[in-house]
Amino acid sequence: MMTNATAALDPLAAATAIAYNARRRADRTEDAVGMGAVAALTIGIVISLIVIAVMVTSPATIPMWCAAHGGCP
Repeated sequence: MMTNATAALDPLAAATAIAYNARRRADRTEDAVGMGAVAALTIGIVISLIVIAVMVTSPATIPMWCAAHGGCP
């Protein structure tokens, strides 16, 4: 770890540490960090839409809706 006292005594070590930290920051991909959350949200939405479609198209949906709402028209 580079401290101010060490940097004052060894400018080459300080320059090396600065260059190393700059390279490490440049190599880091900030865009890839949030992609896992976006993928999980997308998968959740797709699964929810599939479940809703299955429930709506199910033959048991209409009788259940009629029983819940007091009879069919």
